Amino acid sequence: MRGIAFLCLLIAGMDAFTAPISFVTSPNDTAKRRFVSASPQLNSFPSEIFAPLISTSTPNAIPSALAAYGHYLGFGGVVAALVTERFTICKTDQTEKDFDIGSYADIAYGLTGTLILVSGYLRVTQYGKGWEFYSHEPVFWVKLFLFSVMGAASFFPTTKVIQRAVGKKVAEDKGEDPPPMWSPKLIARVTSIVNAELLAVASIPLFATLMARGVGYAEWLPWQLGAAPSVLAVGGLGYKYINEALTWTEEEQ
Repeated sequence: MRGIAFLCLLIAGMDAFTAPISFVTSPNDTAKRRFVSASPQLNSFPSEIFAPLISTSTPNAIPSALAAYGHYLGFGGVVAALVTERFTICKTDQTEKDFDIGSYADIAYGLTGTLILVSGYLRVTQYGKGWEFYSHEPVFWVKLFLFSVMGAASFFPTTKVIQRAVGKKVAEDKGEDPPPMWSPKLIARVTSIVNAELLAVASIPLFATLMARGVGYAEWLPWQLGAAPSVLAVGGLGYKYINEALTWTEEEQ
């Protein structure tokens, strides 16, 4: 593969030296210059490949790239945060240091999840295939549903982390011992939720690749029908997990 790539580059270099190139200044932009070939060789194979690389006329190229980068960065951050929580606060022998690391990871989870939402919105409405495509793409709504379930499920561990972090801070201010560590039952519950989130986040890239290729595209699908499961997941499951966290008692679980 490296030999083939080198051969393509070599042919392209020869083409660049054999085809005379002149610089032409655009009448509407004196600050920019573009390459214009004076030879029909511009239609040759190497030129077709490398011509887009020297073009400066692609609209919104940099904002689109930044939105995509933010989306990928946010996804990687969510995965890293969940894995960190899985190996810190989701174990029965956790220490105060483990809890502190896990609480920071939970904050990072929220921030990177927000980054995914913002960058995803920009990609759907401005820099991707357009709202008209995504609104009729069932796989897009499946992906959004999985993300909504992840967000709603995270309310339980986040609530419990906040409760203990606040109690720990109050105890430190009063010079008292920190509150007890989580019970095995509570750790088991948080572990099951984090495992489910990891399973969901692992399946999202698959649906993303299917979505990008238009798999299952349905012109008849209204966006309201596609968005309904996600809205219900955020509202219904969000309330369920917050209420479960706030009313958690060891005896009833």
